[in-house]
Amino acid sequence: GGGGGGGGGGGRGAGGSDWTKDLREIRKQNVNAFNRMHSIAWDANGFVREIAGVLRGFPLLANLRCGEWYTPPDLLSDKCYFKSTDGHTGRWNVPTSRLNLHVARLASEHGGVVVVDATRRGKVFPDALLKTVPIWATVLNRVVHRFRSRTPGRAPAA
Repeated sequence: GGGGGGGGGGGRGAGGSDWTKDLREIRKQNVNAFNRMHSIAWDANGFVREIAGVLRGFPLLANLRCGEWYTPPDLLSDKCYFKSTDGHTGRWNVPTSRLNLHVARLASEHGGVVVVDATRRGKVFPDALLKTVPIWATVLNRVVHRFRSRTPGRAPAA
């Protein structure tokens, strides 16, 4: 907004803005955007690469949306979609639109998988990893157990 009448100074006029404050806010937003991108790059090329090296042999999967930002493309085995709200209180189901059966296959073939995801500051784990994945794994294990126990000639797995 414009200041008071005359000369175009940077002070406060009636209904005007403080240009210094505005410039400071713009600079702060630019620094925040830079810091976010720098943090993502460090996480992808530092932390995720380190974990991938330690857990070599396990496929690295990016959980769609946030996990893709943090997964270096050269390490990516596949993608998955565990939605964080699927594990919220009162939502103890596994949607058939997101069964992630390819994740189960990869985990079975390799003895496990690494799922990369992210969360906001102040949270230790993303809800998808803390709640949704354990519910998903439990449901799939129960389905497999029931299938094996009802299949003639197959004993349930221990």
